[in-house]
Amino acid sequence: MADVVARGIDISSHQGEIDFAKVKEAGYSYVIIKAGQGLREFQTFRGKYLPAVLAAGLDWGAYWWSDAVTVDEARREAEVFVAALGKLRPTYPVYMDQEYASPCGQWGLNQGKQTRTDMAAAFLQTLEQAGYYAGLYASKDWLEHWVNADKLKNYDKWVAQYAAKCTYGGAYGMWQHHGDVPGFVGRCPGISVPVDLNDCYRDYPAIIKANGLNGWGAQEPSGEMVPRGEYESMKAERDALQTKYDGLVADIQAVISKYRG
Repeated sequence: MADVVARGIDISSHQGEIDFAKVKEAGYSYVIIKAGQGLREFQTFRGKYLPAVLAAGLDWGAYWWSDAVTVDEARREAEVFVAALGKLRPTYPVYMDQEYASPCGQWGLNQGKQTRTDMAAAFLQTLEQAGYYAGLYASKDWLEHWVNADKLKNYDKWVAQYAAKCTYGGAYGMWQHHGDVPGFVGRCPGISVPVDLNDCYRDYPAIIKANGLNGWGAQEPSGEMVPRGEYESMKAERDALQTKYDGLVADIQAVISKYRG
């Protein structure tokens, strides 16, 4: 997997009062906030946590716990999520959250795999059509067995796996590695209770702004979109060229110094 680009936390009302200045001082640069569930936005999203996150100068995204059991319900949930986002401009993706504890998780492993996949596709497509960088949050096991991840390959994955390393074999942009679980309890300054800790492998703020997503508008005068999958390679090529240029400048300066001496 690529190097970690940023470290962050994700929060819900369970975390209670949070000192986001201390969170930032501890080296965490982004927060993913639980915005709602089913057809209901949580007051803690815009009314409590988001203003404090912005005041602390942290990047942010949001997630929405899905209770849907049909494709139409999933699409409607996403529409409510879009309405909750309003004119806000997240710098991280917005995620659908599929869980074992949700109604579709109660169907069991051997039932509803296609429906869960179709619901995820409908939810994420609705977010994307509204101009958002959409992703799916789920556990490693869920992605491997409970949905057909190949059918969702166009969307970034945020993988939950509480372990020393992420062993998910597919592509993913973020890994949730600690939470409120024995052996992998997440702790962060500024938060008195366990919290989920995440490693991010993509420069989402740069990608989102470069592509004019999440309400940021086109950043390039040409309006040409930068394909998601190509941004990191373009950045690597640019950095390599910069390194070569710096090396040439150093060589030239060394030659000049030699003859001057």
